[in-house]
Amino acid sequence: MRGGGRRLQGGRLPERRGLEGAERMRADGSTGSEAASDGGKTKEVHAGHRKRMWDRVLRDSKHSFDSFHDHELLEMLLYFVNRQKNTNPIAHRLIEAFGSFGQVFEAPLDSLSAVPECGRQSALLLKLCCEIGVRCQREQAERQSSWKRITSSGEAAAFFRSRYLGRQQEVVMAAFLDNQGIVVGHVEFPPGQVNASSLDIREIVQRAVNVNAASVVLAHNHPKGEAFPSGSDFSATNGLHTVLYSMKIVLFDHVIFGEGGTYYSMRENGDLSPFRRA
Repeated sequence: MRGGGRRLQGGRLPERRGLEGAERMRADGSTGSEAASDGGKTKEVHAGHRKRMWDRVLRDSKHSFDSFHDHELLEMLLYFVNRQKNTNPIAHRLIEAFGSFGQVFEAPLDSLSAVPECGRQSALLLKLCCEIGVRCQREQAERQSSWKRITSSGEAAAFFRSRYLGRQQEVVMAAFLDNQGIVVGHVEFPPGQVNASSLDIREIVQRAVNVNAASVVLAHNHPKGEAFPSGSDFSATNGLHTVLYSMKIVLFDHVIFGEGGTYYSMRENGDLSPFRRA
């Protein structure tokens, strides 16, 4: 080709010199190869940090996590869904965002996901761990209270309180007692299937008869409200009392739980016919 144009070499334009022909400098002043090398070193350092964290557990004769701070436990938990990312800053952000270690697990899924670098998978893992912890607590409470005697409203509240830990829906439960007040049976109705205003009276009475119960304690919760009965709560309780009374079974109490573990006892307040004070 003649004139002002450049001559082709083997059908291609000659390579441009300068920045395009040499390695470009990175924003931090390093070349591409240097940055790649530094990135590799960072990953190695972080991998070493993770190993040291796990070694702290393995060196302990009881394999305990007692020596770890709250943010370190969160950091280690997040390893499972963050294979290479440094999770220490994320753990600090989570505790700062929600105020405490425990409140991180209680936070809504969308709020957790919105924390910078947390992401959906980390949020799901945190909610899963929360549910596992709550169910373990309930199971332990049930083992400890399965033999308990209920002879007062306070004891009735103590029997049910731990069973309502972490509940986000209304749940109806009943405990069945013998003549000495010993718990001989317990039932929990599926969330959403039965509520305090539409009790499955037949099911409760049948279970009471099956275990030869002398009395029944009813309980339900108001997950996002006060521990105070509604008009429909009173009405349903009266209906259950009437049927149980006809079977010579006593409705010992109806305990209602609100937010924060507070409770209301119809027996203590004496404001319903079976519990009305003389």
